[in-house]
Amino acid sequence: MAKKGKKAPVQTKKKVTLAKRFKCPFCANEDVVEAKMDLKNGTGSLACRICSASYQMPIHHLHEPIDVFSEWLDDCEAAERGEVAAASAGAAAAG
Repeated sequence: MAKKGKKAPVQTKKKVTLAKRFKCPFCANEDVVEAKMDLKNGTGSLACRICSASYQMPIHHLHEPIDVFSEWLDDCEAAERGEVAAASAGAAAAG
């Protein structure tokens, strides 16, 4: 009779975690912008702990904190160029 071989251990994939703290585009400090996702009210907000810069936008269940941060950076760049940002309905920056 042939021997049964051992089963190879199951390899588990590590889940990739996305950042929830970011670099502030106004004061340039690392990990000071914190994201808060309020799915019940449908708003995502970012706030810098140092310079009090903040941003808020409407979100849905597929949005992640990095999406809100990327939209904030896009709106900042559009404001720099003097364009009216399409998603700036809830944007407010204090710096």
